[in-house]
Amino acid sequence: MDLDSGATRALWVVGVELTSASPLRGNVRADVCVVGGGIAGLTTAYLLSREGAKVIVIDDGPLCGGETGRTTAHLSNEIDDSYQEIESLHGQDGARLAAESHTAAIALIDRIVQEEKIDCDFVRLDGYLFNPSDGDDSYIEKELQAAKRAGLDPERLPKRSSAIPDWRLPSLS
Repeated sequence: MDLDSGATRALWVVGVELTSASPLRGNVRADVCVVGGGIAGLTTAYLLSREGAKVIVIDDGPLCGGETGRTTAHLSNEIDDSYQEIESLHGQDGARLAAESHTAAIALIDRIVQEEKIDCDFVRLDGYLFNPSDGDDSYIEKELQAAKRAGLDPERLPKRSSAIPDWRLPSLS
């Protein structure tokens, strides 16, 4: 698979050839035009088409060729910006909304995999949060409490060594 951006190449795309799309030639009629052929754009197009909309997807490179082609394909309720950061910017309701939206997205993907019988080895696993070896231990406790206020149910694990995660977010199956 030729990716159109970034220097890294995920193991699962080496040797994979996706169907290539030809450039748009002429006018096309559609109910909706989705700009971007990554996971978000393709999911949006899929859901709209299931509702009967005529959808066209356009991208400046190959489908899944950008960030989507370099991710680890994991889905997580623990988010990059942290619940304590979201809470400081948007309050407890904003953090709860972020947690609920991630939970709903994971459930939607699970449902699509089941309904479409997609052979992709989808499995729900617990998630773990590690504090960097030079990290502040209070960060983990603050994130644990913020995640709880956001409606999640993380569990603090006993501290044993830097190689052991600080807390676990059980799978929401």
